[in-house]
Amino acid sequence: MLSTIVFCEDKPASPPARDLAEVLARTLASFVTAKVEGLIGDVRIAGPGGKGLSLVANHAGCALIEAENEMDWLGLALQAARGPDVFLLRCGRAPEAGFIEEAGDFLAKNTKDQSRAACLRAAPESFLERVFPSLAAIAGLIASRDSMLRAPRSGFQMLARCIGPAATLKTRARRIR
Repeated sequence: MLSTIVFCEDKPASPPARDLAEVLARTLASFVTAKVEGLIGDVRIAGPGGKGLSLVANHAGCALIEAENEMDWLGLALQAARGPDVFLLRCGRAPEAGFIEEAGDFLAKNTKDQSRAACLRAAPESFLERVFPSLAAIAGLIASRDSMLRAPRSGFQMLARCIGPAATLKTRARRIR
């Protein structure tokens, strides 16, 4: 079972067309089936204060971690995660169909390997990303809580680089519009 953190970036690569709270609610809605299937355990939202995220967290039954900057809210959320494995997903993304099975299989195959890590790439949005899928941004990361805590404190991209996931899931994370 994965502890899940929805990571709200201070300055996302491409600003959402909607309010952050609405995008967050739509991201959380994509977890319902994974929660029912038992893949996801506790869910935390890590983001900036004063953006109205507490209302969404309250209605969704999630814990909210707010801090002054990305490094702080990511670090606090990782420390608060309950399980040994963490699924970190960028706010504004939703895993596509098949994620539950693929993530479950990944975790089942690698039960004894503490250094296991996998990334969930964004669905291709450009011609180059369709031709070269590895160019798509990393939208999610599955890794042990301990390895994420040992990584240098920085934003999502730096964490993904430091973890260096060996596996890339075939399913993608689509952008929530």
